[in-house]
Amino acid sequence: MRAQNAQHFYYIIKKSAVESGKLKIIFKDENSIVRPLRMCYPKLKAEDLTMQNGIPVFHFEKIKSSEYDSVPGCISNTTPSGRFEIDVSKKKVGDENIIAKIPFHAFTWGVSVIPYRIRFPQNNIPLSSETKIDFSFMYGFTTGTAKINHERITHFYFTTSAFVGATSASLKTETVTNPQLLSIDQNNVAFAYGLNLMAGRNNFGVSFSLGFDVALGKNSSIWIYQNKPWIGIGFSSNLGLLK
Repeated sequence: MRAQNAQHFYYIIKKSAVESGKLKIIFKDENSIVRPLRMCYPKLKAEDLTMQNGIPVFHFEKIKSSEYDSVPGCISNTTPSGRFEIDVSKKKVGDENIIAKIPFHAFTWGVSVIPYRIRFPQNNIPLSSETKIDFSFMYGFTTGTAKINHERITHFYFTTSAFVGATSASLKTETVTNPQLLSIDQNNVAFAYGLNLMAGRNNFGVSFSLGFDVALGKNSSIWIYQNKPWIGIGFSSNLGLLK
């Protein structure tokens, strides 16, 4: 399913999967009559995979090549308008669920919440942990697999992304390099940036982060964690991209 927070979101339909029977595709013309078609290209890009009345449907993206445009029966740019369906229907009540798997990829953005961080040793302070709620925006590359049955479409995926967000820096005597410059403890506005790895199912997932904090304002330059790396664990969302 394509959404406003995705770019170049494509499902990959492979000829090998269709020919092996792992992925059964049905084409119906504008009169809902089934027409025989076959995959001639090794793989094609598909979009807008949705469930309509219990039937998974999609359409193919325009094909850059014209190699098979004049070959009868091949899926190509000359294929007439109609509807492509994925056959996952059960023939009998006692049949096992048929599950079709289709890989996909996209450039996506979303939000990440990082409540737990581990900071590396700095200025004689040992390895330490920190808990606070910080929100970040992320943008990156998503790759995964859509699992489809007669009831639903479920997306499993990994997203590698860059993130940036607001946070705060706690400046205390023990967390600055020059305590004489600090008259009282203070909290400075800061921003965080770094890289996320998200493992997700549909719209939500667990994220692992490598980040850096940059404090702003007075005395920020003496903060021992200024622009120093940390690792974090959190939760991320693709904001309605995958349903």
